[in-house]
Amino acid sequence: MDLLDALSRSGTLPIEHATLHVFVAATHRFDQSLLDTVIQQNVNPVERMERSAFIVASTLHSAPPAALVQGTHGLRISAHSPLLFGAE
Repeated sequence: MDLLDALSRSGTLPIEHATLHVFVAATHRFDQSLLDTVIQQNVNPVERMERSAFIVASTLHSAPPAALVQGTHGLRISAHSPLLFGAE
């Protein structure tokens, strides 16, 4: 935002017909290698990463995860991440 502030002279110079894009990057780390996670721990890494993505998306959009899911995907996701949808 410092660059935007400098380019607009602290808001005195209007910037018309412009959009601001923000990228959020995240990484996911497992205690073991990917194969050990899948085979030894019997954990689906896609479900873990999907859960993390929903937490970030829910925070960014200020919306509950259920509002971000279309169709029957909600049932699939709530099966492996019930706390995201309010179930305990």
